[in-house]
Amino acid sequence: MMKRIVLFKGKLDTLNLFSAQLRKGFEQLGGYEIYEVDLRDMIKGLGGLYTFLQDGSITAMIAFNSTFYGMTLPSGVNMCEQLRIPCINILVDHPYWYPDILRKTPSVGVVLCVDRGHMDYVNRFYPEIEVTGFLPHGGTPMEGMPKPIRERTIEVLYAGSLLAEYAEKQKPDFTQWDFPAEAICETAIQKLLQNPHLIIEQVLENTLRDHQVQMSDAELQAFISSCVYIERVVSSYFREKAVAAVAQAGIPLELYGDGWGECSFIKLPNVHYGGRISPEEVLRKMENTKIVLNTMPWFRDGSHERVFNGMLRGAVVCSETSNYLKEELPPDVWVPYDPSTIDSLPERIQALLQDTDAMQEIADRGYALAKEKHTWQARAMELHQDLLGG
Repeated sequence: MMKRIVLFKGKLDTLNLFSAQLRKGFEQLGGYEIYEVDLRDMIKGLGGLYTFLQDGSITAMIAFNSTFYGMTLPSGVNMCEQLRIPCINILVDHPYWYPDILRKTPSVGVVLCVDRGHMDYVNRFYPEIEVTGFLPHGGTPMEGMPKPIRERTIEVLYAGSLLAEYAEKQKPDFTQWDFPAEAICETAIQKLLQNPHLIIEQVLENTLRDHQVQMSDAELQAFISSCVYIERVVSSYFREKAVAAVAQAGIPLELYGDGWGECSFIKLPNVHYGGRISPEEVLRKMENTKIVLNTMPWFRDGSHERVFNGMLRGAVVCSETSNYLKEELPPDVWVPYDPSTIDSLPERIQALLQDTDAMQEIADRGYALAKEKHTWQARAMELHQDLLGG
């Protein structure tokens, strides 16, 4: 029997790319009929969805970071609940950014996370969600074979925004609490900067306990979600430190993303700063890059698409590591680094750039592994087997 899937397209180009790649994966599997709801044109998108609903039962609705849990039928009844449609929400950011979405999870809702710690967070603070799981990021494969390292003209590429400037805007009104909330947050930030292996929500909880602040799990979850600016602060610190180390060592660097314009190293002659570019353009840049530099958005037991995208574009990936990546990736398919060892990054990168053969061997092994196991098409297969009755 044909399986019928609803996917979603929204305002964020990155999430739209993920969804398009999942669609390709389902199409390659065969046996799937797919309707895509474009949330940028709600009238047309939902009108088409209601027509799709009338043509037969739906196997599942799948989206990234989605608000679709609150979708209703014309009668005002929750659509997922009424029609008993499994709604799979893949959170590619930490769940503490989405308390309102998670509170609206219907009984048929499924929450998948790209970090095993995120899954633990959902299980603890949203025990009413019956189905949670771990689904790592996937990468986007290229057409044809990668260009040899020796023919590539970009030495090092970093593509990602610096979000430190947003942190101040995201601070909560600390006067809403009757304890020194701002001091607690600042203490947590210092602990995380001193030990970047720690988990933000655990540090916050421990720091509250140190101040004799007692909270229920519901109160703690609300406090954590109110203080997500902490992630911006600590992630930006290590992101800027890694990029600055490479730039200040004189290594040719192409840099893309928002928020870098005020950094002192941006005007160095070896740095080309191109501002924000589309996800598709990032992928094209990777195809001409020798070393893709990556930092993690404080995912301590998960994945990020930049790691797999770089490998699938035939580049050497030099990335901050995580417990999951250390388990999943053999040391000869990438160049991992620990946040506490950023100072050694320039020397390691310079040595690699002087050994084209070694870079090619790493890139070839990374490409082969990512092609086999870490595309969004591979994630579609996992969804097919584990949740869609494949």
